[in-house]
Amino acid sequence: MSDPNDIAATRHHLRNQLNNITMNAELVKLQIQQSTPPEKILLSIERMLDECKACGEFLNNLSDSAS
Repeated sequence: MSDPNDIAATRHHLRNQLNNITMNAELVKLQIQQSTPPEKILLSIERMLDECKACGEFLNNLSDSAS
């Protein structure tokens, strides 16, 4: 993956996923401060876990395509 366009697309993709994780972490923080029902907090945590899983899968696919 030495093509600058591929590298830029990869960075963009990973930054989007990291941004989603960060936004949901901030949301959980606010939800806890506001005594939000646990079900809503768990939904935000599930979103973060899903994004982490998607990042891992994306990185695994990158490794597989580089071999």
